[in-house]
Amino acid sequence: MANSLMKSFFELAVASGSLEQNVPTEVIQAQRIDWGVMVDAYLIKAARVGQTYAALVYNDQSSLSSNGMTVATPPLVLVEVREGFMLMRSLSGQDHFVITSELSEPR
Repeated sequence: MANSLMKSFFELAVASGSLEQNVPTEVIQAQRIDWGVMVDAYLIKAARVGQTYAALVYNDQSSLSSNGMTVATPPLVLVEVREGFMLMRSLSGQDHFVITSELSEPR
């Protein structure tokens, strides 16, 4: 009986998304900051290409991308830097992203 209860609890937790799916520590730290806007997604290992970024995405509020997927952002502008994290805004002003780590450009 205990095993079936544990199994049911685990299945419910997975179905409801309440278990963290290997979210990097840097994303968790950035989420603790009150950015004053709704953050659409957190980006790690971001590589800048002009005004856009290619990065691994976490906690995508649109649910279009799974944690750890590589995405390309729309053109972004820097809003502010806090605790080493960068809040970025799309040119349309409708989307906000937090970059937690950026890849350096090759020399």
